[in-house]
Amino acid sequence: MNLGTEKFSLSALEQISRIIGDRYTGSQITVFFKKCGFPQYVHDGMSTKWRFVYNVLQELQNSTYGSYNILNIVKNLCNPEEFCGNAEEHRQVIKSINEVLEFYGLGVNEKGEILKIKERRTKPNEKESEDNKLFAIRNFHYEVVKHSKDLFINGNYFHAVFESCKAFDKYVREKSGIDKHGTELMTNALSLKGPLKLNKQITETEKNEQEGLMHLCVGLMRAIRNPESHEPKLDWNISREDALDILSLISFLYRQIDKTIYFNPAFYNKQGGIA
Repeated sequence: MNLGTEKFSLSALEQISRIIGDRYTGSQITVFFKKCGFPQYVHDGMSTKWRFVYNVLQELQNSTYGSYNILNIVKNLCNPEEFCGNAEEHRQVIKSINEVLEFYGLGVNEKGEILKIKERRTKPNEKESEDNKLFAIRNFHYEVVKHSKDLFINGNYFHAVFESCKAFDKYVREKSGIDKHGTELMTNALSLKGPLKLNKQITETEKNEQEGLMHLCVGLMRAIRNPESHEPKLDWNISREDALDILSLISFLYRQIDKTIYFNPAFYNKQGGIA
């Protein structure tokens, strides 16, 4: 990788760290660094993800090969094989990474290759709308971005929320295999005897976490979506700030669902835990 780049600024390293921390869980970050050739970095499951990554990147940049270590990590992060079935998320990650690399005369293409670009960026992108900036800074789950970004930046705040809510309903339905909608789907999929497991459900704390996720999802369906008629509340005048907060909740719930595993209820043991 003969790109001859200078050292990345601490600000650039922080932005890259946040992108990695947003994409992976703690254990996945450990696996990711192993794939990059740095198995010595193991996330402890407690540290803030992006701060852990940030400290690692600083250490790697100050070691042998310096900034080339960072480019190796970026190349692995943008590898399309890491995004099977998630083309939109791949595009979003590349877009975010390029906003950093272009200040160094570099860019990542859709194949995940790092190349030199003709003109180094010297200032931020053209002035974005305030809605666009406020949306981008939240680092939403890629499914939220896919279903709500265009609506939100055009001022259609309720429909941005409503479409993300509908998409979340479908996301849970497909992962759980339960052909229901709304509150009934969330209850059946995420109850203690449902197929989507956030943990082993042995201790009271684990059971509370599972039921807490279920209640949050049920609350979302009751507040935003009418499962009886599948019609939006057209007269609900939702503010931009409320829309952002609700989309943040939906984004959080998406990431929690991503953490769940599918478990056949037929194997549920008599004690109420996973056998």
